[in-house]
Amino acid sequence: MNTLIQQLIAALLYPGMLTTLLLTLAVIGITKLHAPGGGLSRGLLAALQGKTSLSLALAALLGLIAPAFLPWAGSPLATSRLGQLWLAWALLETSFILALMPGLQSLAASSVRAAMREAQLSSAGRIVLWLALGVALWTGDNWQWNIVPARVLALIAAAMALPVALGWGPFAHDWSLTPGGPEAELNRASAELAQWGRAIRATVLLTLIPLLGFPITAGLHWSLHIALTVATTLALAGVGRYINGSTVRQPLNESLRWCYTRALPVALLSGIVLVVMQRWM
Repeated sequence: MNTLIQQLIAALLYPGMLTTLLLTLAVIGITKLHAPGGGLSRGLLAALQGKTSLSLALAALLGLIAPAFLPWAGSPLATSRLGQLWLAWALLETSFILALMPGLQSLAASSVRAAMREAQLSSAGRIVLWLALGVALWTGDNWQWNIVPARVLALIAAAMALPVALGWGPFAHDWSLTPGGPEAELNRASAELAQWGRAIRATVLLTLIPLLGFPITAGLHWSLHIALTVATTLALAGVGRYINGSTVRQPLNESLRWCYTRALPVALLSGIVLVVMQRWM
């Protein structure tokens, strides 16, 4: 019974749905993302009534629940420095896939084109992001001199890939080519739910940097870990606001080239450096 209560607390309160929702509200406020007030509740209610896409509702809910399985300090489910990372990964990736379904199934060519762009860019960014953060996790809480270069390279790669995975700045939807984006053909409730789901997933990706890039360090109180995680997440959101407001959209091929020929090699290099430094230094 105690285990069940702990799991419910983790899924619903901390670090699950409530915590994620509060962080999402803060990220929306900082970055000025388009997510109308009440849009999440209206969209979920419309989904229950069969008036909007069930895949969008599931995508939003999975995004809210995924952080419960990340290694937040003090989390009932984070029994190790990895938490249940495989489950968090599966929930988040499923959320991204489900969110694309309405756009990909649309009869409007502009919506399909926008959804395809989002699918290609987001997946490319997340591939690099997960790889870089995997290297950072591999280093654990070790800050010895022979580990630091690999950790720094991994965080640089993650920072390079993050805007692509989020669809921010030059990697955002090109409104001049596909007006309305993937939500162009959706009704109001569906469009708002899609926008909220995108904001939720962006918030979860932002939290991955402090949670996985800087694993829990023994000797530091769990409350300080939470404060540092939240502060880093909001600071990254502030950078996102600057990026979104001062850049021009890049063509798809240029954006993919940024991921695969710049960010990905840095992530791979971080892993190589880690192996070399651990083995021979």
